Amino acid sequence: MTYTDNLNVNAQSTRYSSSGTILLIALLSFFEAEILTGSTSVEGIWQYPLSFIAGLAFYGFQVAIIADISARYSLKLGTIYILGLIYGILEEGISIFTMEVTYTHELWLTAYGLNLTWTIYVMMLHAVITVITTLFILRVIWPERLQNPILSRRDYMIVIPVIIVIYYFLMVTSISAGRVPGILPVFLLILLLLLLIFAAWKNSLPAKSGEAKRLGIQAEYGVLIPFAAGMIIPFILGNRIPVLLVPETLALLLLMVYLFRYFSRFGTIVEMKRKSLWAFSSIILIIMLIGGSFNRTVPSDAVAIIVSVILILFGYRRVSGIH
Repeated sequence: MTYTDNLNVNAQSTRYSSSGTILLIALLSFFEAEILTGSTSVEGIWQYPLSFIAGLAFYGFQVAIIADISARYSLKLGTIYILGLIYGILEEGISIFTMEVTYTHELWLTAYGLNLTWTIYVMMLHAVITVITTLFILRVIWPERLQNPILSRRDYMIVIPVIIVIYYFLMVTSISAGRVPGILPVFLLILLLLLLIFAAWKNSLPAKSGEAKRLGIQAEYGVLIPFAAGMIIPFILGNRIPVLLVPETLALLLLMVYLFRYFSRFGTIVEMKRKSLWAFSSIILIIMLIGGSFNRTVPSDAVAIIVSVILILFGYRRVSGIH
């Protein structure tokens, strides 16, 4: 299915409510960012259901805004990637302060009050896993849901205040837990945010010449192999070999730039072949199943495997008849 295939679903897309699409985005993004990585366990969801609901709203509303902006302004995949990096800073650096060196949180190479290695790592993770893969899966299984903008003005009047309240709650909770960031690292992260916002705006402008390529199955392995290494190797090495922390961090930085250059080769999500999106997202799920296995509990492992298999097989069924 290519761009021309999308014309016949325009009339159908209006039948889907924004709340249903937001819920799907919330479930997918929460599953990928929390369950697959082991950041949240299935037992934790059972013990703290209110936190789970807040987490769904936190992920769902923000990724839904990115999806809405992407459809509304026909954003290219490279721009969506930058928005994912911005999302990573907002979540990890502004709301829960994991990017800053604090009394309770210090990861890998640190400098200027920042967890440098972790900052680069988690920005990429959220950009590729939480944002891009979520939208890819949704596009594969329910293509019409991303065909048009999904949020109205009224939706934004509800979504934005809820996001602000959740951010306030997360900040207060993080500070109460001992993660109190310094002024310098927060300033540096805000500066980085502004630079990325400018980059996203600049990258959203129409290209002067040339035509964006479509994501093809043969092109995926050029990005997924280094991405898999970047997601898994840092946790294997950790701080065990201190002399490797600097080259490891530089390698992650280069990978982040490489991913931007890679995604910038393509147009919008709705212009891409769904078979290729299925292959890409399926490999991402497998990578995260392997990479997050060290951090997941046994029940979380079972849920991660079952849900991933369902998404992969259901996605295959949805695209198997497309030529």
